[in-house]
Amino acid sequence: MRGSVKLFTIFGIPVEINPTWLIAVAIITWSLATAAYPSFFSFWSTTQYWIAGLLTTLLLFTSVLAHELGHSLVALSQGLKVRSITLLLFGGVSRIQGDASRPRNEFLIAFAGPAVSLVIGITLVGWWVMFGPVYERDVTLFKGVIFFTGWMNIMVAGFNMLPGYPMDGGRVLRSAVWSLTGDTARATRVAFLVGRGVFFLLIGWGVWLVISGDVFGGIWIGMIGWFLMSSGRSEVDGEHANRARQSAKEAGSVEGLDFTVGMATRPMPPMLEGSWSVEQVMHQGLPWSPLASVPVAKQGELVGFVVRQDIDSVLLERQGETSIGELLNPDSLRVISKDESVREALGSMDRHRVNQLVVMESDYVVGIVTREDIVRALLELRATVERFDPTDTGTSV
Repeated sequence: MRGSVKLFTIFGIPVEINPTWLIAVAIITWSLATAAYPSFFSFWSTTQYWIAGLLTTLLLFTSVLAHELGHSLVALSQGLKVRSITLLLFGGVSRIQGDASRPRNEFLIAFAGPAVSLVIGITLVGWWVMFGPVYERDVTLFKGVIFFTGWMNIMVAGFNMLPGYPMDGGRVLRSAVWSLTGDTARATRVAFLVGRGVFFLLIGWGVWLVISGDVFGGIWIGMIGWFLMSSGRSEVDGEHANRARQSAKEAGSVEGLDFTVGMATRPMPPMLEGSWSVEQVMHQGLPWSPLASVPVAKQGELVGFVVRQDIDSVLLERQGETSIGELLNPDSLRVISKDESVREALGSMDRHRVNQLVVMESDYVVGIVTREDIVRALLELRATVERFDPTDTGTSV
């Protein structure tokens, strides 16, 4: 993520920290030291509250790192690549490159994180139950930190299992819908819509807390809801982009010029009447490119093409008496099906020594394709393939 700093590498995965993480550390530490710990352990000193708050916050983010490692290690076991783990304001993000091949695999990747958090939480709370003090005055700073860290991990596991895409619970829901329907696009849509409802409820809860007097807590909950809803929208857009990328691949090898003519076709430009003089059309305006193909008609029917540079080559003193029809190459009217490959289109242009072809679908004209159109479509397809790498970003809070 932008602005993140690499801390270290674990299991070959770079672990990064985003500057927003410092904000989270300050807020959570303050909340624990001024509210949570005093409400549970009233015999501690102010210094103890702040030390416990900071330790618990750092242990919480260590647990979040373990949570993200759960996602990442399961993804690695399935042959996927993990680009990084980033700790940030609202938790952590695992950047997993590639897509799960089956619903079961997506479920395992999504559920692994909450499972790690739950194991940590149950272990720490279980230790408290078995070895913790009976009376409040006997609670040491160490034992209090264990208690709070355990319960916060259980809460993290439960919160992340809310069915809000792209949270873990939303991904579990997506895997279930995918398994039932066999349609990944529908599964994503259902998970996103359910998640949007969950996040609206979170935002509404935040507003209610503000109205009730808990301004800080309400703003925090509302910000989480808004962040997750924005992340969900970004995830859906990213999946659309990946499908576009896949469609580009399926259309053929971009490098091999095997995509179809229809992908490079553009509408037929306005036609010039063959009887018009060069002087007339110069005043009407022409395409700026010297290789631009201009369609020529005879009584409204397309009869061929002239190239802008041929029009420009007419001497100024002859432009009034030279008609566009006189510049027309009668062999320039060549057609091709929109379903042919652009490789075939370029070959046809070379054979007939023309710069354009009329594109047909059955008996209907759908447009024109030129060498420049093919180059432009090729560059766009390459940009699509290079821009949208198949990166699946898991968000945990």
